Amino acid sequence: MRFPVLTAAVTTVTAAANIVQLTVPGVLERFERTPAGLHGEWWRTVTSLFVQDGGIAGTASNLLFLVLVGTVAEQVLTRPGWLLHYFGVGIVSEFVGYLWQPVGGGNSIAVCGLTGAAALALWRRDSRLPAWGAAAVLLWCGALIGSVWFPLTFIGVAAMMVAQTRAWAVRPTAIAVVVTALFLSALANIHGGALVIGLLLAPATIRVAGARTGSVPAR
Repeated sequence: MRFPVLTAAVTTVTAAANIVQLTVPGVLERFERTPAGLHGEWWRTVTSLFVQDGGIAGTASNLLFLVLVGTVAEQVLTRPGWLLHYFGVGIVSEFVGYLWQPVGGGNSIAVCGLTGAAALALWRRDSRLPAWGAAAVLLWCGALIGSVWFPLTFIGVAAMMVAQTRAWAVRPTAIAVVVTALFLSALANIHGGALVIGLLLAPATIRVAGARTGSVPAR
């Protein structure tokens, strides 16, 4: 497994921004996504990926999943592909947010962009994936669904435990990402839109990365 350079760099920058946000009053309000982003304050469409509206717990969760899912995606994407899935999907998803959830901030939608790439690699049983990749993606899906109704998080935890010990759970994990995307989109949740965009982008970017089909992740 190669060292996730981009994941480490983006996590460091985002964490630094989050520390500033938590210590300096007014930072979230100044840089989060609001309708003003479409009316002159254009920077909000980008800066909203670096501030968090979920408090300390939400910040810690988003950073943790950036490390996990980012590392998984970085094994199968080129560096330009990783950046496209993270920042490209993240920024496009902000416009979905203007429609569905016009106020908010967080890098979770960018992590959803990476999840789309991870899902396709899991479906192809790409040998470059880490053994824990399916478990991490399932836990992330559980966290996303749990943000709508918290008890559903435990479904993700249970699925993660199965995926960690069963090789056959790799492809069902990819299906779980699609189901999560459709479920959240039906609820007009921004994360559903981000997952859909990431999934649609993945066939082009994973192919460029040279994914190999038919192999099982090493354990």
